[in-house]
Amino acid sequence: MILKRAFKFKLKPTAWQSEMFLQFAGARRYVFNRGLDQRQKAFEATGKSPSYFEQNKELTGLKEIEETSWMSEIHSQVLQQGLKDLDRAFRNFFRRVTKGEKPGYPKFKKKGISESFRFPQGVKVENAQAYLPKIGWVKFRKSREIRGEINETTVVQEGADWYISFSCQWEKSFPKKAPIDEERAVGIDMGLERFATTASGKENRAEEIENPKFLRKRLSHLRYLGKQLSKKTAKGKNRLKARCKLSKLHANIKNLRNDFVQQLSTKMIKNHDIFCIESLNISRLLENSPRGLSRAIADAGWRNFLHCLKYKIEENGKHLVEMDKYFPSSQICASCDYRQKMPLCIREYNCPNCGIKNGRDYNSAIVLKAAGMSVLKACGAALVGGSVEAGISRL
Repeated sequence: MILKRAFKFKLKPTAWQSEMFLQFAGARRYVFNRGLDQRQKAFEATGKSPSYFEQNKELTGLKEIEETSWMSEIHSQVLQQGLKDLDRAFRNFFRRVTKGEKPGYPKFKKKGISESFRFPQGVKVENAQAYLPKIGWVKFRKSREIRGEINETTVVQEGADWYISFSCQWEKSFPKKAPIDEERAVGIDMGLERFATTASGKENRAEEIENPKFLRKRLSHLRYLGKQLSKKTAKGKNRLKARCKLSKLHANIKNLRNDFVQQLSTKMIKNHDIFCIESLNISRLLENSPRGLSRAIADAGWRNFLHCLKYKIEENGKHLVEMDKYFPSSQICASCDYRQKMPLCIREYNCPNCGIKNGRDYNSAIVLKAAGMSVLKACGAALVGGSVEAGISRL
């Protein structure tokens, strides 16, 4: 199988290189915004928009015009990637319209927000240095070895720092599947009061993983910095300093959350072979929940954790059984299979049939593990698509 992974490192650029990064990112932003404006005006006038190839042909001519002659200092492929991003944005827009989803029309890019640029080729790596065309050798903090062949390289600004991300791919033989052993199985129920509650092994050993709440703990500081930013004069140096402080704190929260989910998912992969989880429509939860609840869901980082867990399961030959989002894991008794309605405000499962009492999340984790094990034991390695009737799928 072919594995595709990104290797991200923090750059250590000189002052001149940092200036060049900003110039390259600004040029990409200019090409994107110019292309978007051109497409909008052409569509309003003729009902048709120019294609990527038509806009790409114009780049050479723009370099010869005095007004945009500065573009000759920027690597040509960086400019082309700006147009490719625009073309991809429109294709995604039309795809969502066709499927009846929220369209998300392409927007003009603003200066200072998600500054980045990309090289599809021409990048070399030697030890802890990367060669970027028209910029030169840039040092970075090499925390691990880069594997495979580099397909493309992205340089992105997060807060006051610059990072480089190598998108790589390599071929790997399919790992041998782990044996189906309930002692190595775990049911995982995601939550907000606690990040996750697990039930593992034949004895359903309980473990409660605390929710670090990185955003909530720093919310007052974020609000303070936001107020300080709003008081600064537009386009002034003090406003730029205030914005850097705010973006630096946001980047810190993001890095803390990413480090937490990476370490937790790696720990689980080492300790378990079978993972039974529930499918969560996180986008819908964020859209339909009240503001405070949406913020708590986003702060928890469920999506990032499940993404990390899934690709590590695939890499290591583990088993994943994913229940449908409508699977009533919180309503079913883990002891006698009795089902009752359970509003979110009730945090303890009291079964009127057998009298057992369990925490709501722990009960749900046991049910998820039992359902997953029943699918694996009944179907074994022959199961590919999962059980449609039970709303269960397996990787």
